[in-house]
Amino acid sequence: MTGVAAVATTFPPLRKDRRVQAWVVSGAVSEAGDVAWYVGLAWSAAQVSSPAGAGLVMGIGALPRALFLLFGGALADRLDGRRTMIAANLARIAVLVTAAILVTSATVTLPLLLTIAVLFGAVDALYNPAAGTLPRRLVRREDLVPLAAGRQLANRLAVFVGAPLGGLLVAHGGLVSVMVADAVSFGVIAVVLMLVVRPRLPRPEPSGHSIRRDLTAGFGYLRRDRTARTLVIAFFGLNLCVGPVLAVGLVQRVHLSGWGSAALGWFQACSGICAALGAVVAMRWKPRQPARAGLLVLIAQAAGCVMIGSVPRPAVFVAMGMIGYTAGLASALLSGAFQQTIEPAFLGRTSSIVSLSDEALMPVAMTGFGALISVTDVAVACALLGTGFAVLMLWSASRLRG
Repeated sequence: MTGVAAVATTFPPLRKDRRVQAWVVSGAVSEAGDVAWYVGLAWSAAQVSSPAGAGLVMGIGALPRALFLLFGGALADRLDGRRTMIAANLARIAVLVTAAILVTSATVTLPLLLTIAVLFGAVDALYNPAAGTLPRRLVRREDLVPLAAGRQLANRLAVFVGAPLGGLLVAHGGLVSVMVADAVSFGVIAVVLMLVVRPRLPRPEPSGHSIRRDLTAGFGYLRRDRTARTLVIAFFGLNLCVGPVLAVGLVQRVHLSGWGSAALGWFQACSGICAALGAVVAMRWKPRQPARAGLLVLIAQAAGCVMIGSVPRPAVFVAMGMIGYTAGLASALLSGAFQQTIEPAFLGRTSSIVSLSDEALMPVAMTGFGALISVTDVAVACALLGTGFAVLMLWSASRLRG
């Protein structure tokens, strides 16, 4: 294991590992709090601003995340990830408590909501890469895929809880109640990280170079390591192909077909339930090459993307089930394989590069896909993007052969 001292460490079975279980459960609590917060934020933005202003509130947090992600990744490889996560959660609590005091003493305004969203985005850019370094130091190599599946399942369930919770809280207690709930959820995971979660393996020794040189070294690592580079490219394709189809293509298909907003909700629910089932299967399935298996599974997801643009309404449920199930299964396989493959000294930087596709490139992909629909139609746009997605997954899997 590059950059980590060899140590004799005893790992309990994953099903009996209280540290891991506490982290997964507390992470799900935090995820539910986040979902509730974003529901409350979106509702409050809609009440105090125009649709354009509300959209700005929900999207502006991506800007500081994109700006600081690479910096956060470099820091994650330099500093202790667990302590960085604790500090980031305490910073989130401070932001929420301060905002709640301001809202209580004054009123909810668009500038206040924009400020909160920006601060949250900046803190997330420090938290997420640090969280990406923890599994490798916490469990055995062969437990990384089941751990990724367990975390994904817990977070999927948290979304089902957090969304209605956010609506209930903001309806009866206003934005302050949602802020308090999210702050409590951050407090839960901070306490668990402080008192329960202790990495079992030492972190790699930091380079001692500047942040700029560390970032250069991170990109140099991807140039040198073909497998790591292939996984990063595959993650970019996964994020940038599926997101636009679900966020733009599906909505346009439902609208143009006159199926109504309720149908959109049922389609999304079908995908979410099947994603949870896929994560359950991933906890049991142990392919010899999890990364390659995950990439090949995603070809079925690409087929689902193509189907969304053209098949009849009942078959859209099938397509969404395919997309959800393969997302739950393949994401766990690929996330675990990513943890197994990337050198520990570069986990933070590589994780931040992958996250950059969501934060910086997703708005471009959404806009481009919408433009493609405008010049063609939904069926053609979904077919083109789904086909390109399948080709990229096949190419990536072929590079991981052997």
